[in-house]
Amino acid sequence: MMFTIARKEFVEALRDGRFRVGGVLVLVLLVVAGLLARQQVDRARVERDAATSLERENWLEQGDKNSHSAGHYGVNVFKPTSPLAFFDRGIEPFVGTAVFLEAHRQNQSAFLPAQDATSMRRFGELSAALALQMLVPLLIVLLAFGALAGERESGTLRQVLSLGVQPRTLVFGKTLGLALGVATLLAPAAAAFAFLLVSSAPGETSGMWMRAAGLILVYGLYLAVLLVVSVTVSAVARNARTALTVLLAFWAFNCILAPRLASDLVHRFLPTPKLADFDAAMQKDLQEGLDGHGARSVQLDNFVARTLNEHGVSRVEELPFNFQGHVMLESERMAGEVFDHHFGKLWDRIEAQDRAVGWAGIVAPMLALRSASTAFAGTDFGHHRHFARAAEDHRREFVRLLNEDLKFNARPGDHGYTAGRELWEKLPVFALTPVTVGTAWGRAGSSALVLGVWLLAGLGFLALSAEGIRVGDA
Repeated sequence: MMFTIARKEFVEALRDGRFRVGGVLVLVLLVVAGLLARQQVDRARVERDAATSLERENWLEQGDKNSHSAGHYGVNVFKPTSPLAFFDRGIEPFVGTAVFLEAHRQNQSAFLPAQDATSMRRFGELSAALALQMLVPLLIVLLAFGALAGERESGTLRQVLSLGVQPRTLVFGKTLGLALGVATLLAPAAAAFAFLLVSSAPGETSGMWMRAAGLILVYGLYLAVLLVVSVTVSAVARNARTALTVLLAFWAFNCILAPRLASDLVHRFLPTPKLADFDAAMQKDLQEGLDGHGARSVQLDNFVARTLNEHGVSRVEELPFNFQGHVMLESERMAGEVFDHHFGKLWDRIEAQDRAVGWAGIVAPMLALRSASTAFAGTDFGHHRHFARAAEDHRREFVRLLNEDLKFNARPGDHGYTAGRELWEKLPVFALTPVTVGTAWGRAGSSALVLGVWLLAGLGFLALSAEGIRVGDA
């Protein structure tokens, strides 16, 4: 009987003019958004590859100079784009795409895509993820609000129950039928996105498909939650108008109010420092050290004395290496400790904010979905931190290579030493090791769990709503 009801509800959904028109519009938006985002991702990849080649050429052709001066000449490294970024842009438009690597400084990423956007960005960026998060739930609400409340209002619900159909069978049958209708709508879009993924990342490993499977899972859970909630409200509402009003209010809270409210609350209880304060605190520790004892000059005096004592000489000119290069190596080591301390605290706080927003999905499922979606798409802060950390590791290796050349190849006290292309070629091209798919699933796990709890709770309330349906009440 349940499958009979489901088939009947599925056929009626396909015949519903609202569903056909709304479904076609949503489907067109999904495909168009995917194609436009794919075009942006491909263009960004081409520009990044061209910039990388040009940057390498500039580095190799910089001419002869002191190796430490070459550290200040620096290089730019560019952030790779995830193949799944065409589906969910995440934070990509709002974080930098390149980092300038130089001696003595850990720079933050620059060249934010949002800086080049028009004022229309304030209305949001159309993407396939946004359409699935906001527009498809609205279509589900319009499709399901009258599933039971409409039949109660017209009197057909009483007739069906009088035939001996169990309320739970009726409620779950209608839910299944509507779910089949939504799945039929989204099947062409899923096929289109699979094609876009294959064509945009032909050389990717199975890890990318595991990420895509994660996206299917969390979006399936999310849409199932919205459908179950919609049918539950329709089952308990006295008429279709009341059901529609309640569901539209829930949609507005979940999709519009909750994200902004969660963001404001998280920034209030887990604040990040202002950029000026962050830079001031880091510069203070660079001068005084993390322990705050003594200025840099005192630390350098201690370092000179220790170095002379270790090599059994009384003057730096008697050391078997260039002391300036030795100082530069030690200076970079000490600065690295300060950078790790301050940037580590900042990044930990931002990731704590992200986790808090994901757990806030207990109140609004869209918050959990967004966290999981960006994690699987490779466009969340965790992936950006992975790039920033890799860029900093590359900077330290790059500066170490230059300072060691100065230390061991320049004569003690020689201030006119220069190096050339042979040394520049020893610096490898920056290559980012991708975040493993297991790490992505780990980051998205708590958000997926929240969506699973929502679905189980929703099914429980759906069953309870069925128990409350009686022939006399209908």
